[in-house]
Amino acid sequence: MDGIFECNEKITVLDVGQNYKITDKGFIRILQEAANLASSQVGHGIADIERTGTTWVILYWRLKVYKRAGYNDTLNVKTWANFYNKIYSLREFEVYCNNELIAKASSKWVFVDAKNHMIKKITDDMIKIYKPVERRLFDTELNERIKLPKSLDEAYTYTIMKRDLDANHHVNNLCFLDIAVETLPDNIIDDEFNNISIIYKKEMLYKDIVSCYYEFKDGEHIVYMYNKEKNILNGVVIFSKE
Repeated sequence: MDGIFECNEKITVLDVGQNYKITDKGFIRILQEAANLASSQVGHGIADIERTGTTWVILYWRLKVYKRAGYNDTLNVKTWANFYNKIYSLREFEVYCNNELIAKASSKWVFVDAKNHMIKKITDDMIKIYKPVERRLFDTELNERIKLPKSLDEAYTYTIMKRDLDANHHVNNLCFLDIAVETLPDNIIDDEFNNISIIYKKEMLYKDIVSCYYEFKDGEHIVYMYNKEKNILNGVVIFSKE
């Protein structure tokens, strides 16, 4: 189908958990790589930021896992853009192993100026080069309007380190998942869950202190990440088995 980008990615040692199966972080790392490769193909990848002066910023990941492949397996990723307005874009993903669909995902992105981080309008010319596909993999929209319940106690505190930063000197989106996993109760590990949502609200920088709160509600394990003063929500990660 026109507009669908396809790539193959190996599951590495860093992508697997204690059972040698791919973790949620491993899935999202591979999806992140596929998204950048797809944008690079049309001249808007990470290596093009200096030339274009623009970049894409992630607003959320939504992952549904059907089956977990193992170490050194090759995953075939199919991804496509879906522009539903001139501000935001969705990017959908299907992940296959040995021709079997093992996961699907959706992500939401905003187009920004790389220097001042102001939102830029997505032009008709840009939409044209991405060749969007009008197909969404989830029937419902992800609820991004989440606020911290007043009754929760702080469960974990983390200080952002140099190792957490990406090429833009912001915390890489995968680190939000790392911090959330550390906030979960000790008897829980990340690859127990088949549904993961990561909602990004505010960028985090070097030496920022992250105050994390945990809640179990309606079958979901929810981690809220706030700044030190607890007045800015940086992100929310939601884990569930169904």
